Amino acid sequence: MTPDQFRRLAETWGGDVERWPAATREAARRLAASAEGAAVLDQQARLDRLLAAAPEIEAERADRSSLLVLQRLAGMPQQHRPPWHRRLLRWPALVPAASLACSVMVGVWLAGAIPYVHPSSDPLSVVSGVFDVYAIGFGSVQ
Repeated sequence: MTPDQFRRLAETWGGDVERWPAATREAARRLAASAEGAAVLDQQARLDRLLAAAPEIEAERADRSSLLVLQRLAGMPQQHRPPWHRRLLRWPALVPAASLACSVMVGVWLAGAIPYVHPSSDPLSVVSGVFDVYAIGFGSVQ
């Protein structure tokens, strides 16, 4: 194990060699016996102790903080947002674009639904054929 590998393992697993992966412990113990290895482990052990310390927060301070947050929230003006359908109408190009898209979809659907075999000149029979599948004769059913 090189000193760089030892340093990376110490930064990853901490200052206690017993928490390191089992495959690296023996080589780490040999390197920890040197002055450079001991210094690396000591630095990581100090960092471990610093990270393990629980913060000390007084109950009165926590109560004051939560009270201040609640007071600030209560003093904020309420923002009134209009419903989603009203916000959509603010876009001036949305309504004509949606109308055009719907018209195109209906036109494509009607073009596929109008029977090409029996052309009819009566608009009422075309609409009837679109909405009533049995109004169109597809041949004899046997």
